[in-house]
Amino acid sequence: MTGEDRGHCLCKDGRLANQELCALMARVFKGDRSAARRLSTHIAPLLLAFYEGQAQVGRIRPERVESLAREAFMALLERRADYDSSIPFRAWLLTVARATLLNHTPASSTVPLSTPPHLQWAI
Repeated sequence: MTGEDRGHCLCKDGRLANQELCALMARVFKGDRSAARRLSTHIAPLLLAFYEGQAQVGRIRPERVESLAREAFMALLERRADYDSSIPFRAWLLTVARATLLNHTPASSTVPLSTPPHLQWAI
């Protein structure tokens, strides 16, 4: 996952459709290492963008972005048996990314949600 990959996170050129990502994941199921490398190439920009956003809002340190993206990809490979092809691949990917984030975010660093004004009387 390099800086070169970041260029096509939002650009649709070269972006694989959900069906193509599902097909790659099916090949990964069968132990195809080249499919795993190709999958990594295509999802790295998504993972990096997700974790860069988390760094921008202060949930993680910026220097953790790349290591968390790598760890999320490894978690994806470990949890591949949990993948359900009826669910959009990118949604599942972000679920794995969030779980990886939560595993590395100390409970004390969470930012509490504000209480809506109409519920403050109940507190």
